[in-house]
Amino acid sequence: MKVLELNSITKEDGYIYYIHHYKANAKLEFLANVITIPISFTVEMNPLGMRTVDLDPLPKELDYPIIPISKSLKEFILLLASKGMLPET
Repeated sequence: MKVLELNSITKEDGYIYYIHHYKANAKLEFLANVITIPISFTVEMNPLGMRTVDLDPLPKELDYPIIPISKSLKEFILLLASKGMLPET
């Protein structure tokens, strides 16, 4: 299982400056299949400057274990956040 990309990333309005809510479409590769699923997630900056990612529940129609998908998505999102590739507005 591999996360290929996140596209159509939009930031939702929030009132807490260190918590950012996003929606996106995740393109995932399973063996020979490539699927796109809608996801929503939150990136929070803690007082020590470290980012944490929380994913909303994934769609139930996935025919793959959820834990590896969640782990890969969180790592990919943290990579994007560290590179400054998530929208700020």
